[in-house]
Amino acid sequence: MRLFILFVFIGLFGFAQKIDMGYLQGYQNSSLDTLKMEFHVYLDDHMITIDLSDFKKRSTPLTLEAGLSQDRKYFVYPVLWVKGKPHFLYSSGGMVYTIVNDTLKRIDRSFDHNMQYGTALFEHDNTMFKYGGYGFWSDRDFFTYYDKQRGEWEVYHPLESDIIPEGRSFSEFIKNKDLFHVFGGKRVNPENRREQLDTNEAWTFDFKTNKWHFLGKHDAIEPFLKNIPFKNKLALVRKNAVTVIDVESNTKTVHKHSPVSGLTNGILYAAHARDQFYLLIGDHNGIYLYIVKEEDFLGEVTKKTKFYKNRAYWLNWGVVYLLGMSLVILSFWLIKKSFVNRNKIKLLENGLRYHLKFTEFDMESMAIIKLLLSKPHVASNQILKIVEKEQYSPAHNERIKVQKINDINLKIATLLGTKKTIISNFKAKNDRRIRVYQIDKQLFAKQKGYHDTMI
Repeated sequence: MRLFILFVFIGLFGFAQKIDMGYLQGYQNSSLDTLKMEFHVYLDDHMITIDLSDFKKRSTPLTLEAGLSQDRKYFVYPVLWVKGKPHFLYSSGGMVYTIVNDTLKRIDRSFDHNMQYGTALFEHDNTMFKYGGYGFWSDRDFFTYYDKQRGEWEVYHPLESDIIPEGRSFSEFIKNKDLFHVFGGKRVNPENRREQLDTNEAWTFDFKTNKWHFLGKHDAIEPFLKNIPFKNKLALVRKNAVTVIDVESNTKTVHKHSPVSGLTNGILYAAHARDQFYLLIGDHNGIYLYIVKEEDFLGEVTKKTKFYKNRAYWLNWGVVYLLGMSLVILSFWLIKKSFVNRNKIKLLENGLRYHLKFTEFDMESMAIIKLLLSKPHVASNQILKIVEKEQYSPAHNERIKVQKINDINLKIATLLGTKKTIISNFKAKNDRRIRVYQIDKQLFAKQKGYHDTMI
């Protein structure tokens, strides 16, 4: 019977096992459960599971928890397995979903902050981590981790490290026990924040010592179609070859394609476990799951070189040594600043954020808030210039100004959960005919540009 099952479900493609998956209408994503050794395929409304011990298939309907939109494609989100459960993480924000009793549920209390596009997503110590990511014309240069008790993402501070790499997004990484190696990717051009540049620095973070280490600089990463982590290495499946990067041995090895790895244009999903590669590949005949051993997946070696060169590394460390005390002081200052600003209102382009709450303001309201934050106090006529309309009388424009101030006061107080008046007004000391306004600046986090002079 077992031989019959193997004959029906597995075809031999050279040296690879080949399982016919059909056309998989409504395909969204796949994942490999390395604990149970099961391969999962996620479709619009159900999941196909293949037991890799006997290659039996089973289909499970998937429903959405009440409140989740039927229009959202949740299963296309990156999948991370933690404690034997698949977690689907929204690419740009903090939302986390998992499957509970055949139902997709949202388990976080976060929000879509649009600040971590292209983040590096990985598991460490049974905890979900993110590193880097792009949002609002800047790249993150820190880790965040999912606090399952609070259902929120928290920042992870490398307190023992006196250097940290420049923020980046869409980078490649390798996770090996306590070591996190990151290289390649993009960084925002500080001279033109609408432009993203390639970065060629390789770094390692050691979770055991809580320190970053600069490894060196590498050549540009050649364009590739799929990346596959395996045995503390990273295989980059390119159009004409497979490049294997081993950061810990500092090697970059180029292999010719094997018959399976050469099917580059059709690779939908790729993973590795227990000395074998698992690849979901589509062609004009349908979609197939290929299972191939490492030595059969990687073809003949054509080139082997050092991955990174670290002459610049020693120069950087010379500078770090001379400026060590300054960096230590700066590190403590940044940490202190982050704690001071944690309970402050953050000013965004289109509103205010306090903790995890966000309140949107129109452009005129934001202009008034920024004006009040930039000066000790502001004359009434300066605020009037922001809101006044030519077609209205002076009295009508004055009423618009007062209403706008009242609305701002109410919305900020609601955001903070207080009845306190945030914007107050009084008569100027030098001219009692002039009414001036001021805002409680102690409630706001310091922000470069207009906030440096506000307190």
